Amino acid sequence: MNKIVGFATIDKNATTGTSAIDIDKFRGKDVRVIEFAQDGGVLVIDNENTGLAMFDKKDVYRRFECSVHGPYICPPKLNMFDIFTYTAKCAARKGGYTPILAGMVIQAGLMKGEFNDSFLWAKEKEEHAKNTG
Repeated sequence: MNKIVGFATIDKNATTGTSAIDIDKFRGKDVRVIEFAQDGGVLVIDNENTGLAMFDKKDVYRRFECSVHGPYICPPKLNMFDIFTYTAKCAARKGGYTPILAGMVIQAGLMKGEFNDSFLWAKEKEEHAKNTG
């Protein structure tokens, strides 16, 4: 299994894609990133897990770095202890951590251009403020 290091949206008119499968499986799609190139390009896997593609920076519409551990979308570059702590926090989150929430973390990250999970903890912060305030 490949290590996911982020997510990207490939431009719907991408011209630089190289893949052994139909390049339209990637155009205009949010896909998992296996590697970010130093020049801004990406190595991605399609949503059906059937193939890889490479795209140059000009065809990457949006992107952000993260790590994926089980069902949890985690901040990038965490050590093993911090991964354990973060995933335990997600598992104990009021309301749980569902695939819908994981999708929301991905979309928030793509929109902001960096990992963004602040909405996950808004309710707890609000309740904590009410109880201590």
